[in-house]
Amino acid sequence: NTPAASAEATCAPDDLQCAGDKGVVAAGIYCKKPIEMLATHSVKWTDGVLEMKFSHFRWLDKAKGSITFIGDKAEFQNGFGAFTPVIYECDLDADLKTVLDVRVTEGRLPE
Repeated sequence: NTPAASAEATCAPDDLQCAGDKGVVAAGIYCKKPIEMLATHSVKWTDGVLEMKFSHFRWLDKAKGSITFIGDKAEFQNGFGAFTPVIYECDLDADLKTVLDVRVTEGRLPE
């Protein structure tokens, strides 16, 4: 185990970019189902094969290391069968496996 490899494996406690980059793939795995469960009808994911479901992140609780991941690569079907773009948020614990909460609002993230 080289020093460079172990430096990559852990992030400084206050390094949001490092922690977010590490957690974005996990968020796409662990948050997908809880987000889908918020939909009354069908969900259509619009992310490409190599695209991440989450494009933004911010601290939920910096001291605890929990992060909110944010994306807009989904559409929820309404009662009339039309699909509406949604912005979704997923709060992940510092272990990057435990989903603390998920939220969805209609709309798209600003470019």
